Amino acid sequence: MAISAAPARERLLDALEQLANSRAPEARLVLQTGPVYLMWIARRGEDQLEQESVSSTALPPAFKLTTERGMLLRELGFAKPSGRRNWKRRHPRARASLVKIADETLDILARVYGADQAIVLSICEDPREHPQNPALLAAMRELAGNKGVPGGAALAAGGGLDARRRAMYSNMLNATFLVPINLEPDPDAEGSEAFHVFETHPSGRPTLGVFTDWASLRLWEPRGHEYWPIHGSRMFGMALERRPVTLRINPQGDVGGELYAHEVEMLVRAVKSVQS
Repeated sequence: MAISAAPARERLLDALEQLANSRAPEARLVLQTGPVYLMWIARRGEDQLEQESVSSTALPPAFKLTTERGMLLRELGFAKPSGRRNWKRRHPRARASLVKIADETLDILARVYGADQAIVLSICEDPREHPQNPALLAAMRELAGNKGVPGGAALAAGGGLDARRRAMYSNMLNATFLVPINLEPDPDAEGSEAFHVFETHPSGRPTLGVFTDWASLRLWEPRGHEYWPIHGSRMFGMALERRPVTLRINPQGDVGGELYAHEVEMLVRAVKSVQS
């Protein structure tokens, strides 16, 4: 829901208090101003809020952080994980802490990001239990290699890995994937036509993407993204309807890879052979 009117500090403090009092399994507050965003996450059972400040890698050139501005975030207790991940820190839910955080956040917007546009605040209370696929992730890690490949560890091909690759395919067919959907879908779109397109090939065919778990999806879009949970036995057939060039698994995740069209077709045939 959007939170509007009143001065920025008052609105932010009200939103932080609402977040701190949320009873949802996970609730997220996003502050957006132009391309810059900060966000907070409240999880049931945790006595602290997690705050994230957008990574420079996700910003246009005019907003990228200098070393000096990055140091300002460190002085406020933020740490920067490797790669494209956001700056993070944790703080208590108590009101005194929220007042301090609200003031620091407005200072961050001005001194760190140079953001001067009006802020937009939105809260999402997420009641879902997101799919988890530990067996599939373990099978993918067995095949992971080429750690320097952008977007995560690529699924390695090569001799001697046939049994492990078959195990991975089997786990894919038994997994429930998080399939991101278009946020503004065509009202006439049906089924796989609503799938988010990560890239469009010069031929006009898409590159699609799916995720094994919520944590991996948030490495792609830290603010979260709407998705459909779809079982692998159905998802691959739906994806094939789009004639994708490739289907990415956990794009920009810690462990992921890319299935070519013929591999997707193979998995669809495997499902049909079991069902026949």
